[in-house]
Amino acid sequence: MALADVLTERALTLARDTFDDEPAIAELLSLAHDDREALDLAIEACLARPDSLAIRQRAIELLANARYGERTPDASDS
Repeated sequence: MALADVLTERALTLARDTFDDEPAIAELLSLAHDDREALDLAIEACLARPDSLAIRQRAIELLANARYGERTPDASDS
């Protein structure tokens, strides 16, 4: 299984089962081993998955945060 596939599956699982972004992002960063291309491919792969839109969105947010090092603003931040 390619690294991008592993990242995709893990991001989708974390999106469903984890409520705290920081440990989820840290886990994805650890799995990626600084492979930005694999993170990009995983983001693209999430778009094509049959999971719900909400799960795919959250998985993509986690992967994007791992890839670009940015946190999405929480609703409480506004």
